Amino acid sequence: MKVIVKLGAPLAHLVGESKVRVEVPTGATVADLFDELQARYPDFEAGLKGKGLPRPLDQIPYTLMVNGRPLPLEDAQGLLLHDGDQVTLFLPVAGG
Repeated sequence: MKVIVKLGAPLAHLVGESKVRVEVPTGATVADLFDELQARYPDFEAGLKGKGLPRPLDQIPYTLMVNGRPLPLEDAQGLLLHDGDQVTLFLPVAGG
């Protein structure tokens, strides 16, 4: 099955792409997708932990969405993917 992954900055800069099509086996979870991204892009995991940000963070700064719905990163292991799903990882933006 094919899944589309959209990456926000600075993660997109670390892996060199902002949109990636990834083939995963039937029954794959979001965590399996992350494993595939790590295999493909060596800086992926470090980027999720804040590499590329001006200062290191104690927790994972990215927001995960699957088909436009937010999903806590800690729930990535339990969510099965389907053909055509869109997974988005981006930094939340706050302003005032």
